[in-house]
Amino acid sequence: MQTVGLSDQLEISNFLSPDGEISDWVNWWTNSGYNREDSHLALVGHQPNLGEWAEILLWGTSQGKIMVKKAGIIGLNLPQVVTPVGRSELFLLTSPKWLCRNN
Repeated sequence: MQTVGLSDQLEISNFLSPDGEISDWVNWWTNSGYNREDSHLALVGHQPNLGEWAEILLWGTSQGKIMVKKAGIIGLNLPQVVTPVGRSELFLLTSPKWLCRNN
């Protein structure tokens, strides 16, 4: 089992703001030189953008099929290729009720 900790590096950008465009983020990702093999990346966004962006990364287009509740999480594996659009893999889609344990 691999344990992943939070990074000491934080980067804030407007790429994924409510009025942002996924294409701007993909352009950054493609040209950033980000070490994709040994790194983990967390992106935070809002609905409906977060679901739409995940669909674009998974299928190449937004299809209105992924719905993310407030505080929900989407986990994607991005491929080791030039662009993740239409080539990513979904490994987690969960709502907040699965993240909290009621006693």
